[in-house]
Amino acid sequence: MSAIDSLLPHFKDVTTSRGLHYSYYFSAPNQGKPTVLLVHGFPSLAVDWHPQITHFKATWATASSYLTSWPKESSAYVHSLLAKDMVDILDHEKAANVVAIGHDWCASLNLLGCVLSLTTGVCEGARRPSALLQTCIADRFIGFGFLAVGYLPPRAIEGNIEELRKKASAIELIGYENFGYWEFFSAPDGPDVIKNHIESYNDLFYAQDGRLWRFNMCPEGSMRIFVESDSRTPRLPSITKDQWKYRNQVFAKFGLDGPLNYYRVNLNGETTEDDKKIPLDKYTINKPVFLGSAQGDVICVDWAHEAQTRKFCPDTTVVNFNATHWLAAEVAQDVNAALEKWIENTVLA
Repeated sequence: MSAIDSLLPHFKDVTTSRGLHYSYYFSAPNQGKPTVLLVHGFPSLAVDWHPQITHFKATWATASSYLTSWPKESSAYVHSLLAKDMVDILDHEKAANVVAIGHDWCASLNLLGCVLSLTTGVCEGARRPSALLQTCIADRFIGFGFLAVGYLPPRAIEGNIEELRKKASAIELIGYENFGYWEFFSAPDGPDVIKNHIESYNDLFYAQDGRLWRFNMCPEGSMRIFVESDSRTPRLPSITKDQWKYRNQVFAKFGLDGPLNYYRVNLNGETTEDDKKIPLDKYTINKPVFLGSAQGDVICVDWAHEAQTRKFCPDTTVVNFNATHWLAAEVAQDVNAALEKWIENTVLA
């Protein structure tokens, strides 16, 4: 039996307080052990955490979820609402002492940063009665982990695509634009183009040679050319055939128009307005933080994300991995060992 097949029968369904449907995996912790909340980014699914679920569920609780009712409206993907969905799931399982681990900027910025604001009770868009916030949220999260993408404070990414392309912090520091593919992902025809050329899209997004991103995703227009021309390249072997089969089934059913709102919401001003609810003095994370850097990621450049994370997170542990963006699958054993060591020696110390 494959890892995917062994996990799927144990997934549960839940409807959050705003009426969205999630499917999630949860294993109860041993007494006195924390819950590890695993939050995926685009275009991953909860089952993509299977190496981490399998590793951690033997000792600690694990929770990982994905939407099964993807709204078409971009406003449904603002940070506070997504974070509130995660808190609803934790409420449903009565989970306490949570270590939140996120991969990709979608997970890190949209969820972990806003979950932090929930713990401080300042994110108005996600507020519940203050008494419930104090008893159920304030002390729930005991650590935050970021994989590939470090901590991005509120309003770290805002503006239209042209402003992002010309942003000096990217071009001058890194040496090239790294937001070019956002134009393709946020375009009205993006979902249909991907659907009609799905194999080429999957090849590039999960390319075995991470250097391809430098020339086929970073420059504006390059990803569209690669995908529409049905170009091919070998994929990461760490993504199994069973995972591809399941992913193709899910996205054939739900499509990518909803998930691509993770990009649109950061370009149309809705994220900026949502982030304004968080005061400047709450941008800093004082709880333990883990950053797992992917040294082969040419978009989420490791040293740039480390500098940003250390600036706002004084208690940061950084571990560098010789991997592409998909390090949680590519070097799963190394990632699991590093996370376990950090949780045991820093978070629970």
